[in-house]
Amino acid sequence: MQNPLFIKWNEHNETGIALLDEQHRGIVSIINTFFYMMSCGTDNRVLYSSIGDTLKKYSHIHFITEEAFLKDSGYEDAEAHKELHRKYALEIERNERESVSDNDPGPLLEFLKKWWTKHINEEDRLYVPHLRDYYQKLK
Repeated sequence: MQNPLFIKWNEHNETGIALLDEQHRGIVSIINTFFYMMSCGTDNRVLYSSIGDTLKKYSHIHFITEEAFLKDSGYEDAEAHKELHRKYALEIERNERESVSDNDPGPLLEFLKKWWTKHINEEDRLYVPHLRDYYQKLK
């Protein structure tokens, strides 16, 4: 395999909020690891039980962090953003069940790539100006 990266991280993905950017890179790294291990023929049970569980747990940590930032800063659309996270949790479970029953992790990977790149580069972008202003005022 020439390029084991499923999602390439670049500056376009940066929000400028350091901790959230680090967590986003971590999530992308876990997805890339899932892709690499799948490409190497790793047993699907191992993929779901180790890498899949790690992704779900780390995503949960990220959502808690992001939601705390939004709440602490008084972001008016914090609840709507939190609802996106809740829907993700439901969608990841559904996609994982389908991938397991079909014995094909490919669609799950496609879902993860599409959801996370859209979330980081579209939905998260909506709060960035607010957080920058908020943290600038705290300095």
